[in-house]
Amino acid sequence: MTLALAGCSAGAALPEGATRDANDVPPLGSITMLFAGDVMLGRGVSPVVASDPWSVFGDLNAKTDAADLSVANLESALTLMPHTSSNPNALEADPSVADILAAAGFDAVSVANNHAGDAGAASITDTLDALRGAGVSPVGGGRTAAEAYAPVIIRTGGFAVALLAFDATGGGLRASQIGAGVAAWDSELAGAAVARARTLADIVAVSVHGGAEYQFGADPYLSGIGRELASWGVDVVWCHGPHVVQPTKVVDPDGDGRPTVAVTSLGNLLFDQSIPGTTRGAVLEVEANASGVFAYRVGVTDTTERRVSFVRWRPPQGDAVVLDSEWYSPTREIKAWSVPPEPTKLPALPRERRVDASVVGDANGDGRDEVVVSYRSPFRETPENSVLPPRNWTDSLGLASHLGVYESGTLRPLWVAGTVVHPVSALAPCGSGMAVAYSTLDSPATVATELWRWQGFGFVTAGELPGPGTPVCTDIDADGNKEPAIVERGSQ
Repeated sequence: MTLALAGCSAGAALPEGATRDANDVPPLGSITMLFAGDVMLGRGVSPVVASDPWSVFGDLNAKTDAADLSVANLESALTLMPHTSSNPNALEADPSVADILAAAGFDAVSVANNHAGDAGAASITDTLDALRGAGVSPVGGGRTAAEAYAPVIIRTGGFAVALLAFDATGGGLRASQIGAGVAAWDSELAGAAVARARTLADIVAVSVHGGAEYQFGADPYLSGIGRELASWGVDVVWCHGPHVVQPTKVVDPDGDGRPTVAVTSLGNLLFDQSIPGTTRGAVLEVEANASGVFAYRVGVTDTTERRVSFVRWRPPQGDAVVLDSEWYSPTREIKAWSVPPEPTKLPALPRERRVDASVVGDANGDGRDEVVVSYRSPFRETPENSVLPPRNWTDSLGLASHLGVYESGTLRPLWVAGTVVHPVSALAPCGSGMAVAYSTLDSPATVATELWRWQGFGFVTAGELPGPGTPVCTDIDADGNKEPAIVERGSQ
């Protein structure tokens, strides 16, 4: 969401010397934050920007607008000053492109990188002025070191979020007491900045630029910085610089129970490189509340046409939880709300039948419990299964899979599936959706899990996750409502 739409106060820190009162009531609810990698609007991207400026971020706008806060790393100095660096890569872009960043939904961008001052100290101040003029907060740069290392506080959704950014390449123009530049990585200075940020904000996110280029494994140098930042209480560490995507991990080095989501490289969001891996980027979306980040997911982007295209959200590799009808990875161990009870009485089913699973819970989101039964009975052709591709519908006993939802007490059928493609071996109705596990026709072993959502006339399925898993309900965001989840998935 852009600052103008959200009404956020970018960079509006508390008065000098002020801190948050320890007696302040923690904010309610949760917020969504989106982090992206390197954005370069000069050189080979500039012709696209000049010809069709509002298309360069493509359908990513839907993701940034849906988030309460969206941030990227700006790899281009926004200046008309000539390139003066000995580095031959001239990445400078016209200051007017700051409006494109704002229109793309970015609330803030990191400028702490090795290219920010490639046209001299004046290019730093030009960039700061252009961004602020467009309503985008620059992070990690300033007219002095004090400004460059100061946390930028953005208020959104009732939360204060502190942003910091550091250049760990050793090649950026370092800010001084009297000269413009960027915040270079320095453990002592960074530690002081994070400590200050923690007194000002509910959530702290730190950008780090550096690492070995074009390496797909987790960068060891950036991993070390990430662990250090996590030990200081940083909630999100998002790195960039290698120009390819590297792994995202959850760490808690100080063992305080408030984990940190750390990624050593989100790769290129928008660049003109063509080296293998550089046209694919990632965006990190995190969900956070007063206790920190509780869930995240990683999206895949593509810039083959030098325009950003959002490809898909990656499915969770381990345990999974549903938020807004989509799967996320939890940052903490999922605690089951309760084990759904089995019904004391089953509905009248066909005489030749076998029950695979039966539970009591709110399957259709009406606030009342229903009896849900997965069972087998002799196959019969229906208008629904007759139009599906030919397949084996029956097990070795000639029984097909079904699922029914029945009114509690009366056991009156509310919805019954004529045929279920995959046998449902376990399920957890959670009100907002139903987590299910699938077996095969002739084996009880779980082969996949999925979310079922009630649509008023039946269920729609979304997000099948391959492999084992156990459906449960949880309250991952501590809002008092149940969310469907899958545990015991291991690492797929």
